[in-house]
Amino acid sequence: MLNNLGTIISTFLFGKKIGEDNFGNIYYLNKNNKRWVLYYKNNDASSVPPEWQAWLTYTVNDLPNKKDKKKKWQIKHEPNKTGLNYIMKKNKQEKKNEISSYNSWKPNKREN
Repeated sequence: MLNNLGTIISTFLFGKKIGEDNFGNIYYLNKNNKRWVLYYKNNDASSVPPEWQAWLTYTVNDLPNKKDKKKKWQIKHEPNKTGLNYIMKKNKQEKKNEISSYNSWKPNKREN
């Protein structure tokens, strides 16, 4: 939190809230047309949806509109979950519930 203190003060003094996404990230703009985001939880750039990423990087100037119709081939954006603990826990639970069709080989005991 302390490493973001300057950003938070600058945001409240000079930033104008422009919008918010489904993940709770809030997007700001200042009078010099500088754009930035305050992340909801972790500073994770993968939590920024593509339409907001395009706005942040000046690829588009129009603000993302929630009413924009998505193509049917487009999927819902999800942040990168690589390495998170709950994914590993979920995988362990799935393995416990999984019925295996594989049987390992067990050698017969040899009599001397």
